[in-house]
Order: sequence, then C-alpha cells, then structure tokens
Amino acid sequence: MPMNRDLYPSNWKDIALAVKQGVKWRCEHCDRPCRRPKEDWAAFRDRLLNEEDYNWYAETADEVSDDSGLATLVERPQRFTLTVAHLDHDPSNCDRSNLKALCSGCHLAYDAEHHRKNATATRYRRREERGQLSFLAPP
Repeated sequence: MPMNRDLYPSNWKDIALAVKQGVKWRCEHCDRPCRRPKEDWAAFRDRLLNEEDYNWYAETADEVSDDSGLATLVERPQRFTLTVAHLDHDPSNCDRSNLKALCSGCHLAYDAEHHRKNATATRYRRREERGQLSFLAPP
C-alpha cells in the first residue's frame, strides 16, 4: 500500500535518511545491505563484492526459465531498498525508539498483520456503505 504523505511530518525524508545512515544502510532485522541514495545498481553490486557480502550478492538476481527451458538472470534491485518502519504504525510518531530501518521484504513482513486487519475493516466498511450488511444492523 502506498504511503499517505499527508500523515507524515514535513521533515520525514530527513528523519528517514538519518535512520538509514545511522545503521549504515543495513536492515536492522536481517542485516541485508541496501543501496544508498543515487548509488547505481552496478556500483552497489561492486560494493557487495568489495565488502565480501557474497551471500547477499547471490540474491541480486534470480535464474528464471522460460517455457522452452532457456534460463535468464533477472535482477532484483527492489530486494535491496531500505525503508523506515514505524513500529506502532503511527506515521506521526517519529521518535527514534519507534523507528526501524528495514529492507523492503522485512518491512512488508512486519506490516503484514496490520495490513490484513486494515483490509478486513475496509472491506467491511465498504459493504456496509453499500447496504450489503444491513441484516447485521440492530433492530
């Protein structure tokens, strides 16, 4: 789900950058190294090799086979995007103790239950607005 920037403080970009720099561009959960601002993909892969992050380098691409069995390497840069999560899911609470730098995969996993609950509530509300739940209304 895209973030609603209206819920974040005006200096959110500065706050998020400080958090990411503070953890040296590594996920605080799985320790995945992530790309820095304006770091191109080739330079990032070189950095992984220079820092001997060989296991992470192996995850930069997947071998994908087409219907004929021909294999191709598909690069996966989205795996190496560092984000900042609000542990209490409140974008206005930017206290450092409430923020955690997470790679995109860890952030999605952290937020999964919260997103599921919101989606369920949204579906229920929309059905109610369309009158599809009127049989549940009190007499």
